[in-house]
Amino acid sequence: MNYKITIFFILAAIIAGVVYYINPFAEVEEKLIAKPWFYQLSNDDMVSINIKHMGQEVSFIKTTLGTWAFEGEEGIPPDMDRFGGIAYILGGPQTTRDLTETQIIIEDPAQYGLDNPHTIVDIGLTLDRNLKFRLGDKTTNDRNHYGQIEGFPQLFLIADSWGNVLSRLAEDIPYPKWYTYRDPLTIDELNILPENIDEDNQASVTFKKQTDGIWTVTDYRNNSEALNVDMDKWEQILPLLSRPEGVTVDIPNVKDKDYSPWGMTSNSAEIEIRFKGATQEGIIFTDGFTLIIGNKSENGDFYYGMPDYGGILEPVLKLPSDWVETLLNLSEDIPL
Repeated sequence: MNYKITIFFILAAIIAGVVYYINPFAEVEEKLIAKPWFYQLSNDDMVSINIKHMGQEVSFIKTTLGTWAFEGEEGIPPDMDRFGGIAYILGGPQTTRDLTETQIIIEDPAQYGLDNPHTIVDIGLTLDRNLKFRLGDKTTNDRNHYGQIEGFPQLFLIADSWGNVLSRLAEDIPYPKWYTYRDPLTIDELNILPENIDEDNQASVTFKKQTDGIWTVTDYRNNSEALNVDMDKWEQILPLLSRPEGVTVDIPNVKDKDYSPWGMTSNSAEIEIRFKGATQEGIIFTDGFTLIIGNKSENGDFYYGMPDYGGILEPVLKLPSDWVETLLNLSEDIPL
């Protein structure tokens, strides 16, 4: 073979290899442009949250242990099923579109409902700083809200779901179940579990409302026969089931989950109250809460207690002595 032809094939092979490796004809993947942020905050920077929505208002403050509580409510924490992710949400929503590209300055706030915003959120920060933002009208497709940080002229488009989560905190304040006041007529059941050294043999005394409105009691320590209670006596008890009036928080959270210093162990007395609940769609279901009862305070004014819901944050409560003793005594002095 002619050496020139040999060199030609060698060069052709090299070029083919280079083309295959580099592949200049391949489609270049277009880089995704990150969505702009309405604002960004660190959870550690936030010390208070105030939300105003359509004439309703709710405020939260951060405790010394880093947990959240209602402002002016004796350290009562919000229901973490609803509030648990709020601090993260308030850290800053990504906008679906940055309208500053077409209108850098908001010349007429009324055009976007920002002259009289339906929701105002004021976030208190460390070092005496704060950030306040407003949510105005929805867009024509109902998917977003117009938003603005107070003191800045930029206009943003914020996801409707984000605004709805915040406004609902003011519309339906996320009090914990054991703190929420309830109409006694919605209460369906009371279970008293007396303290017992043998935790495997603990049995309850159960008071239950029947379909005709009459309450019955079943003492599972002795038998399972349901007996009608004395309704005249029971009418004096029923208002106590609305909630433990005067309850306060002693400690927002116990990190090691050891509540024995307050007298709360696996064989402590328990009070369970069950009631009717409803979903946002209006579906009725049976809900409730359980309070574990610990030691009585030295001055006799209250008992230590804790909500038993298996959550990350379970505070040590101070439950009024009269409330605790009246309900626990029902296991010994059954109103028949």
